[in-house]
Amino acid sequence: MILKRTILLLLGISFHCLAIGQYFKRFAFDSLGITPYELYVTKEGVTHMTSSIGMWRLKGRTFSGPSISTGIMYDDKGNPIPTKVKIRQYTAEDSVRSMAQGADSIFYFVLQDNLFLWRPNGESGGWGWSPINFPKAPRITKIWIDDGNLYVGTAADNFFFIKDAARTKTWTDFKAGADKDSNYFAVSGAKKIEQIIIQPGIGVYSFSPDASDKNRVWLGTNRGLFSYDKQSGKVNPVAGKDRNDFTITEIYTGEKGNIWFSTLEKGMGVYNLAYQTMQFYPYKKINPGNSATFPIKTFCYKSPGQFFVAVMDSLPAIFNTQSRTYLFFTDSVINATPNKTTDIKVDRQGNLLLLKGGSFYIADVSSSDLLRTTFNRDSTLLFPFIRGIELPDGIALATLDYHQELLKKITLKYNQNSINIYFDVNDFSDEKDIQFAWRMNGYSTDWIVMPSINLDSSRAAFLQDLSPGKYKFQVKVRVGKGEWRTQIAEMEIVIKPAFWQTGWFWLSVLAAIGILIFLIVKLRVKAVRKQERVKAAHEKQLLELEAKALRAQMNPHFIFNCLNSIKSLIQERQTEKGVTYLTTFSKLIRTLFNNADKKEITLYDEIETCKLYLQLESMRFDTKFSYQVKVDENIDLKSVHVPALIIQPFIENAIWHGIMPKNVGGTVLVHVSEKNGHIEIAIEDDGIGRAASQQNKSINTAHQSKGVNLTQARLELDNLLQQRQASLVTIDKQDENGKAAGTKVIITIKEEI
Repeated sequence: MILKRTILLLLGISFHCLAIGQYFKRFAFDSLGITPYELYVTKEGVTHMTSSIGMWRLKGRTFSGPSISTGIMYDDKGNPIPTKVKIRQYTAEDSVRSMAQGADSIFYFVLQDNLFLWRPNGESGGWGWSPINFPKAPRITKIWIDDGNLYVGTAADNFFFIKDAARTKTWTDFKAGADKDSNYFAVSGAKKIEQIIIQPGIGVYSFSPDASDKNRVWLGTNRGLFSYDKQSGKVNPVAGKDRNDFTITEIYTGEKGNIWFSTLEKGMGVYNLAYQTMQFYPYKKINPGNSATFPIKTFCYKSPGQFFVAVMDSLPAIFNTQSRTYLFFTDSVINATPNKTTDIKVDRQGNLLLLKGGSFYIADVSSSDLLRTTFNRDSTLLFPFIRGIELPDGIALATLDYHQELLKKITLKYNQNSINIYFDVNDFSDEKDIQFAWRMNGYSTDWIVMPSINLDSSRAAFLQDLSPGKYKFQVKVRVGKGEWRTQIAEMEIVIKPAFWQTGWFWLSVLAAIGILIFLIVKLRVKAVRKQERVKAAHEKQLLELEAKALRAQMNPHFIFNCLNSIKSLIQERQTEKGVTYLTTFSKLIRTLFNNADKKEITLYDEIETCKLYLQLESMRFDTKFSYQVKVDENIDLKSVHVPALIIQPFIENAIWHGIMPKNVGGTVLVHVSEKNGHIEIAIEDDGIGRAASQQNKSINTAHQSKGVNLTQARLELDNLLQQRQASLVTIDKQDENGKAAGTKVIITIKEEI
């Protein structure tokens, strides 16, 4: 150990520059007009960088910068402003110069005009407003997040404390607005700001927690080192000095008993807690010039007893805390930029990150014994990642800065089934030694190994004509001749089927076919029913015509019989009786003509017609027969409807075939009564009976009546058309000796309600 310290001391004294070979890779921003200011290594191992136009994220070899975004603004009353206000793209006069990350992956950024911008780490969508209405007066120099709380250092005589400013709810529980002068402010949900006064003219440029006391925070100011007690809120200078003429730019509290810090005037410094003494270690200038200061912008831990140091007016260096000497290092790549180192960091992958002369450098420190750190590489960070998806025509579907969440799972349409997937690795080792392999279930079962050449085609998978379904795309990597790394980047790809390929579509087709068949059947049934209704109407019309025809057959028959009676009276020279008969007959004819076009008439009109007919026949046969017409008093004959001339044929049959063949006269009785809700019309005679009448008909057909048969047919048709439930019963009457005593016909008609 003594020999090693001696060698390092001799090297520090004898050599101001240490040539270490070309281990660095340079990324220049000069052509883009970007001035890089500060590096930040997150807990995810992804390096961020502030610049004159905003913040850049460095994921593997991919740089993502700021863009103009839009957002809904609110007025001072919390009402949304209808028009979208564009957030400015930050220029050199309005740049991001400091940043801090909270435990919930929330970043805060400092701009020269004292605005705060924040964004959830890793999410797409660009910048966002902060929930802090920060005063405009002090110039912000540094921000720091500890346990979700935000510390804001200023160039004035104070610093600020904002409780819970870096927690997830911070960016969901407030609304941002703008006043009439387009000045930003938090309309609602603004965080409370606590001001901590130090001393007049003292500005805070760095913060650091105490390694042994969680309630103490170390402050690096333009007047030396101060401590801040969280519980009491007091700020005290160290070493009992009120003023120190140096500015502390960075603080390290990881070495027990000592607090190391960098300054702009005196190089590296250390404060011994036990002895309360302070010492400084300036470096020997490579290019002395006229400057008496030794500006160190920042430093970071390298290994026990060593720091990487960003020297602002020289090359980057390694500071040894044992020998208290600087070892400057250089190579041809670093020499390409001016000697102005503004930041230096070691990321979790063991790479050295460097900002120098407007350029960004990356070096794999494992390649050099002198640069190697004691950091153990976080193997979980040395994994491949998917950095972009695009269609064959070059249209990007997702990148690290555009819908980044789709790099984990993406859903595509059926006509987007050919895609290009680009991948990379979070490693800065020699690119020619990197080799990728990928596979996707349902597309390629085995790993497809890509050539180990530095071309985009060797870091991309071109997938064509993917069938609808779910796929899992996987990619792995190896460096050099080593084994394939166990870390695998995965992405789920869902190709949605065309609408005609979905089960719902076929169910819809089947449903449509079913509905179509149903409609066809329904229309067919409707058409058949319509045809049946038309047919029924025609049949009804036909039945009515047949009924009219029956009436037409009956009426001439009745008139023929009446004319024969008048003829007989005239032949018998019964002139007066014939005139009376003719008068009655004319009344009867008039009644028949009035009812000729009617399908049915009232029972009252029917009985009146029968009375006229009986009167005519009794006049014709004189004393040959008599008649009676009885109607129950409780029957309203005018409310009951019957087919026209439905009773007359039975009266005629009783006279001509029942009574006329008798040697002595007879009687015809017409009785209308009501029984059990039905109207009964009885036509009764005391003639020779139907049997004897049938024998007479076989001998003499001159007076055969067709009326009875026609009436029976009419009643059947009337039942079919009117649903009247009419019935006809013929009873053969007998005396006590069992001989024929006449005929009784009963017509029953359901009483109308």
